[in-house]
Amino acid sequence: MRDGRELRKLVESKRFLFFGGKGGVGKTTMAAGTALWLADQGYNTLIIATDPTISLSATFEQPISETEVTPIKCSCKLSGLNINPKKAMGVFQSRMTGMLEGFSTLFGSELLSTPCTEEIAAFDQFVSYMQDTEHDKLVFDTAPTGHSLRELSMPFDWSGYVSNQIKHRRELSEALGFVYDEGMIEDLKLEKERYDNAVKGLADDTVSAFTMVTLPEKLPIEESARAVEDLATFGIKVPSMIVNEVIPRKVLEGNWFLERRRATQDRYLLEIEDRFKSLIIKEVPLLETDVYGVENLRKIGGHLYD
Repeated sequence: MRDGRELRKLVESKRFLFFGGKGGVGKTTMAAGTALWLADQGYNTLIIATDPTISLSATFEQPISETEVTPIKCSCKLSGLNINPKKAMGVFQSRMTGMLEGFSTLFGSELLSTPCTEEIAAFDQFVSYMQDTEHDKLVFDTAPTGHSLRELSMPFDWSGYVSNQIKHRRELSEALGFVYDEGMIEDLKLEKERYDNAVKGLADDTVSAFTMVTLPEKLPIEESARAVEDLATFGIKVPSMIVNEVIPRKVLEGNWFLERRRATQDRYLLEIEDRFKSLIIKEVPLLETDVYGVENLRKIGGHLYD
């Protein structure tokens, strides 16, 4: 396993940092520890959680808004935001209703009530922060792998779906006295461009880096391997991997249970080195307590980058 200098160089050279992986591997902890470490280095940093099941408020032990960027109490330039899909949907629907004014009045809210509206709305808010100009660094704590990939793949067909709905109903619109507005289609094309540009930003390794978080266990390793392949289909390369909860050798001292567990981990650590040999790989030890609060998150940052 390599030391923290390579990973430190990576995070300091990119503006957008994404943390992903299987649920329960410690993505939020690694993202929060990274964001705090960057802020401690003097970077004006924003951490954004896109996983609706995880709260940055619990991680940092303070209220963090689901709609507004919230300063985090750490004696450094760090702010946070929890993207709540339900709250994001209200913002998204208001904006889109304005864009489709007239048509949405005629046909009601059906147009903005697709089965994926919440995910699209959350992604829409995510996209807006890819255009952020106020912060030096933006750290994204993403949803578990499958959900993140769905968020990446689904929104790009959304504007086409709405465009088709409008086109298919053009005859009915005119029959009902509604003036068909080509400008709406142009607005929707601009929406699609926003999404396309966001994915280009994700795939641009001069400004973005996606770090996979895993455990030295079979299922997280397999899911990480699939995720690396699936992200590649979007043109997104994964340059680094964090292996979390590695049992420190110094705590073994004849404890047969821990020795067995560490022996199992060693086999998987060798497998990780072999399967992901092109990546920067960094181990983070299993700590004696669960990790939350600024003090413990600073320990994580130290293990990762110092």
